[in-house]
Amino acid sequence: MSKISLLDCTLRDGGYVNDWRFGEKEIPEIAEKLEASGADMLELGFLEDEPYQPDRTIFNSIDQVKQLIGKKHPGTIYSVMAEVSTPIPVEKIAPADPDGPDLIRVIIWKNKHAADGSLIDMLPESYEYCRRIAKKGYRLCIQPARVSQYSDKEFTAMLRMFSRLDPVAIYVVDSWGIMYTDELMHYVRLADDTLPTSIAIGYHGHNNMMQAFAIAEHLLNEPMERDLIIDASVYGIGRGAGNLNTELIAKYMNRALNRSYRIEPLMEVFDRYLKDVFHRVPWGYSPGFFTTACYNANPNYASFYEQELGLSARQIEELLSAMTPEERVIYKKATAEKYLHALVE
Repeated sequence: MSKISLLDCTLRDGGYVNDWRFGEKEIPEIAEKLEASGADMLELGFLEDEPYQPDRTIFNSIDQVKQLIGKKHPGTIYSVMAEVSTPIPVEKIAPADPDGPDLIRVIIWKNKHAADGSLIDMLPESYEYCRRIAKKGYRLCIQPARVSQYSDKEFTAMLRMFSRLDPVAIYVVDSWGIMYTDELMHYVRLADDTLPTSIAIGYHGHNNMMQAFAIAEHLLNEPMERDLIIDASVYGIGRGAGNLNTELIAKYMNRALNRSYRIEPLMEVFDRYLKDVFHRVPWGYSPGFFTTACYNANPNYASFYEQELGLSARQIEELLSAMTPEERVIYKKATAEKYLHALVE
């Protein structure tokens, strides 16, 4: 393996917990402490086409990202994320600038539902969106959501398509935390066999079945002749059951790979900026999130049924088992309430 990088996405993925409201004063302080930890890559938030609010890590211009970065920390690579399902128009993304983000990571989607319920292939649209961003001078990371939905043939075809853009990395993304190590490593090995060696493989996992650390540990010990990027967030803050913990994987990499990440700034981020958020809106493993993983269901169902309504895991299982596979994938509150009413009746 050539180079292994640790990417901290606290300010981006963590925003699913608190609506990205980390605080106008607090955001640059958190970024500074993450820089001080020595994380190789730092993701600052989302690019979205919505009004900018300085207390949130949602940006609608590169200038706002540049202002947060300020003077770049030596050795740190800075990124922001865009999403094809809710894209910021490429016209609103300024050309790449040495003082701005070094990478734009793009979440791509395999399909979307048409008005009549049929599936539409989104990969050509995703490819064109990424191509236009790359044409502005940005390096890319490609993040295919819910990689487990791809067959081997579909996955390798997607890899070949997006490798034409010469991205920094293409990821194996376990969006709902449903994969065990052997399942995720199957996709990693497909990627390793398919991609040019100049393109890194990334891993982004969630903890619905408490597998994120085990998978990352295995991946770090997998013999590959290419670069690897591991995503993590402080205390695992993130959507649903949360992510791989930066402090845990950093400590492991210090021990196993002779790295020198500083753990103290990461703990300070939790103590000073995230602890109160956790008390208000807790994240992490729960029976509800485990149940959604078992049913290959959107974890937002657990957020609604378990966290908002206080239903038991058994009740959530009964509700999910009654849904169609398509209803489990796309979370709609109306769907969740329809099955809840049927259960009550």
